[in-house]
Amino acid sequence: MAGPHESIRVFAASRPSLRALWASRSGRFDRLHLIVPSDAVVGEPVTVRVQAWDEYERLHAIEGTPSLDSTDDDATIPAEVSFDGDGPSVGPGNPEDGVATVEATFATTGVQYLTAEYRGERFVSNPVRVHDADPGERTLWGDIHLHSSLSDGAGAAADGFAFAREVMGLDVCAYTDHDTMGFFIPPRWQRERMHDRYFDRLKRTTAANNDPGEFVTLFGYEWTKQPTKGGHINVYFDGVDGAELFDSHAEETDSYEGLWERLREWRDSGAGDVLTVPHHPAEAMYPFDFAATEYDDDLAPLVEVYSQWGSSERPGREGNRRPIQMGHGETDSPGTYVQDALALGHRVGMLGSSDYHGPYPGHSLMHAKPHLPSLAEWRRDGVGWGHIWRVWNEQSYPGGLTAFRATERSREAVFDALRSRSVYATTQPDRILAELSVDGTRVGEADSTVTADGERTIRFEVHGTAPVESVTVVKNGDPFHVATGTTDYDAPLSTFSQSETLTDDAPVTGPTYADGRGGDADYYYLRAQQATRRDAAYVPGGAAWLGPVWVEP
Repeated sequence: MAGPHESIRVFAASRPSLRALWASRSGRFDRLHLIVPSDAVVGEPVTVRVQAWDEYERLHAIEGTPSLDSTDDDATIPAEVSFDGDGPSVGPGNPEDGVATVEATFATTGVQYLTAEYRGERFVSNPVRVHDADPGERTLWGDIHLHSSLSDGAGAAADGFAFAREVMGLDVCAYTDHDTMGFFIPPRWQRERMHDRYFDRLKRTTAANNDPGEFVTLFGYEWTKQPTKGGHINVYFDGVDGAELFDSHAEETDSYEGLWERLREWRDSGAGDVLTVPHHPAEAMYPFDFAATEYDDDLAPLVEVYSQWGSSERPGREGNRRPIQMGHGETDSPGTYVQDALALGHRVGMLGSSDYHGPYPGHSLMHAKPHLPSLAEWRRDGVGWGHIWRVWNEQSYPGGLTAFRATERSREAVFDALRSRSVYATTQPDRILAELSVDGTRVGEADSTVTADGERTIRFEVHGTAPVESVTVVKNGDPFHVATGTTDYDAPLSTFSQSETLTDDAPVTGPTYADGRGGDADYYYLRAQQATRRDAAYVPGGAAWLGPVWVEP
């Protein structure tokens, strides 16, 4: 396993060009984002956030007024969007000038889009599923893996919550500061600070920013075995007041198994519910070996399949377009990928987050070209990895998002979605709508499990934020079906969607891991890949991971 000296070598190799940093003081307009709630009801207005960004991922003042249109010919929308300088006060760059809000009212059911045209270029919103009545269940969006100045991040969690809500229009957010830390914060010092005051401070901030019905804040922390002693796990509680800090340096919780045992005791005492989520398990410095762990599917029902570090779904040599790139890169160790966990028979679902160490949930800046944060950001946020990464040339990927299938914007409903695996992962800022079912059972329903001795029906549906390049249904680690689309980013809106109904009549065998272990249920999950923007601002294009659904014999 790599040590601190290797971290210093990697960091030194990423030093930026001083000339490029100087040139980054001003940026050019790059694109518009149109963010709309993923569900709407005919005749009921929804808020549309229109954002202007530069090539350094900073909000940007623009001249003129973009025109607005919709695939719903009968929708009520303004003809133009005016950026009047009355936007929110939080964000990188010029948030007051770079964010505008308007209202849209749809009149036609089905999946609809809004489009904006500015300087001859078309920009498309995320897809909106329009219903004729309240659907009961909605797709909510969240970023639930972030770090503040209470550990090694930049800025305050309160500022991050404000950015998530006011700028990005997220429904859910969580800060998960480290229980211990390494590199430039001695692990025991961070542990003492968390137990002494930081854990309680994060509790107060999380509670103060929760707004049931409008915006949900989850409470958690990152169990961080340091220095470089294995994988990291986020711990999430269903409430705030009763949450306790079980840290990675305490003798009884300094192993994965010890942590899960203590959390089970805490849960069984009636204090509340809790679950854990391993993340970037395939990173070489912090690998999480599913094959060498007494894994707990009950307390760890999900894995963070994607973040700004990259994707731990499968190795790069097997076609992963987003292999782990930050830190020491992808590990060569077996047992560290989500496909390994599934091959071992573990019932884990997939979510995505950013793991950004700054006050910008839903829009991490890790992949941006090296640039200088403003003096106002340094003064407000202090020094932390979020700003250091922006200056240093450690470009990786946009962060991730989690889609929650929930009945309401409440902490209870959101936690239930996590517990039932009624979630899926996308890249930022791609709020892709995705469905996967086997014999009518969707991901998250009936423990994501069906029984079938013979023929079974698999159905998928994807509505993207760009033309869909491919949709792959994976069965037991191998492609079962690949639906191909287009690589043309400028293709018409008709190419933004893919759906199919498939049949599988093969006997249920279950997957098998390399050492002969495995499970007795087949599993299916979905991987969607979108076309890459022609100027490669996001390389590769947006993606989503949904599932699995298990089929028992």
